[in-house]
Amino acid sequence: MFVRSNFRGCLVGLAVGDALGMPFEGVEYNLIKNKIGEVTEFVDSEDGLKAGEWTDDTEQAIILAESLSETLYFSPEDFSERLRNVRISHRYGPTSTSAISKLKKGLSWRESGIESDTVGSAMRSPPIGLLYHHNYNLVEDYAVIASSITHKGSGAIAGSVAVAVGVACILNEDERIVEEVVRRSEKYDPLLAEKIEYAYQIRKSRLGRAVKELGNTIMAYDAVPLAFYCFFSSRSFEKAVVRSASAGGDTDTISAITGALKGTETGLEGIPDRFRKIKDYDRIVEVADKLYSAFLTISKII
Repeated sequence: MFVRSNFRGCLVGLAVGDALGMPFEGVEYNLIKNKIGEVTEFVDSEDGLKAGEWTDDTEQAIILAESLSETLYFSPEDFSERLRNVRISHRYGPTSTSAISKLKKGLSWRESGIESDTVGSAMRSPPIGLLYHHNYNLVEDYAVIASSITHKGSGAIAGSVAVAVGVACILNEDERIVEEVVRRSEKYDPLLAEKIEYAYQIRKSRLGRAVKELGNTIMAYDAVPLAFYCFFSSRSFEKAVVRSASAGGDTDTISAITGALKGTETGLEGIPDRFRKIKDYDRIVEVADKLYSAFLTISKII
């Protein structure tokens, strides 16, 4: 049965994966394999971020979690207002940058979304799965709306739904996770759903095969299925995020999603102490606790 630890494990796990993969974003899988072997520790990046620091993946997930905690229901107005106040850094992807820039210019959340299938909305969707895990329909609907504020492409929306529903299923210890994730994401993009199902089928295969057959780019079609592969194929949190950070390509985002999924499953206790030395660790735990408190409030209402 889930406890507060699973909420903490999800958000801390997301940040850990983000920070672990951050320095290797854009590096080819074979280069990592041949020169490093596996990414097992936090290291500095070449663009100035220090070991243990995370990127916009974690920042946007925190922003969404804080919005949900304060509104209880998902308010696209509140979330988009928070995005409007974000200071865009070089780590923000092109789609998120364009959409947030439109918000800053005064456009509404209904007008800000970009027709793009990059993975920027999927990486921040885990808080939706946490808070509303009692109702998969609600998780799906809110994930669609939250994605559309920045990412309106069918693949991006399907990826957001897949990750949020995946987190909800894990919290519920639902053995139908593959069925639920595939069925619900398929409504928006059959290809992405098919690749997640295939990720499960090849879960016993080596990472090299998964990277080759699923892809590791910034597109939701690649990053989301590969993250699910890393989740399905790993027994421990450590193995899952080491695998995702070693996959090359969009390593920070693939690892952020992997970390969120596996952290939800293992709880905070399943995350090794050395991985907890991340930027603003206490704040992330506090945000997770507020989200858990919001869930308890919702539970009393329903």
